[in-house]
Amino acid sequence: MRTPDDAELDALLRRPATVQRTAAEEERIFSDVWARVQATADKGEVDAVDRLQQQRLNMIGDREVAARRRRRVARLASVTLVVAVAGSGTAAAAYIATRTGEELTGWEIGAGGSGEVLDKAGTDLRQVVAEATADIPFPLGYEAQRTWILDNEGQPDPGSAVTESHLRSTVAGYAVCTWADAWVAADNAGDAAAREDATRTLAGAVSWEPFLTFAADHGEPIPADSAEGVSYRWWLRPLAEAAAADDRQAVLDTVADSATCRHEVIPVIDADPAYAWHGVR
Repeated sequence: MRTPDDAELDALLRRPATVQRTAAEEERIFSDVWARVQATADKGEVDAVDRLQQQRLNMIGDREVAARRRRRVARLASVTLVVAVAGSGTAAAAYIATRTGEELTGWEIGAGGSGEVLDKAGTDLRQVVAEATADIPFPLGYEAQRTWILDNEGQPDPGSAVTESHLRSTVAGYAVCTWADAWVAADNAGDAAAREDATRTLAGAVSWEPFLTFAADHGEPIPADSAEGVSYRWWLRPLAEAAAADDRQAVLDTVADSATCRHEVIPVIDADPAYAWHGVR
């Protein structure tokens, strides 16, 4: 394979990073650079000229890798499928598929999470959100809150993308908020059975799969082993402990400290004067 000489390497380095190149040009540059890197590495000891060329190659290679990553992110956020009207000879409104069939790899998982990348410009985003989170439990009587959550997470946001693991963790967090609200509602009603059911669910939520996956992806301790300020879902354990101890005020305070439970999903707690964010919008 042909390798670039000094003049070509210098020209590549001087070329602006934003220059537009064809796909064929991109592949040729990338292949040339990395072929030379490998050839130089195989030689072992190099002289001063080779070292200078190696520095040029490394700089170009780093830039090309970064550019490829930027293009990949942009591609994931803009996967589209245009549906034509059969026999009409005209195109229908563009259908954008939420499911891209792509997943992040390596260091990208630590930044964006695991699972399929979902395009938030997707025409079927709301449906995909509902399907991807169908197994996350909500208390009886909180259908309206679940609908609000699905509508909120299913709101189109062109140019953005989210991994399925992040989506599931977000919806699961809101679900825990509704279970805390159900606990307070049962306490208000003196319904011991309903409160016990909510207590059991809150205890089990500490080990829900979406939270464990989120912790693994981002190198955080699991909720059962976490503490305030150590992980994003640190509040799950103290909430479960407060419910188990029948400590109503601690339940209210932990929900307030969670930075997760929006007033739309905790109608009973939000109406309680003892709640720190009572009535705050």
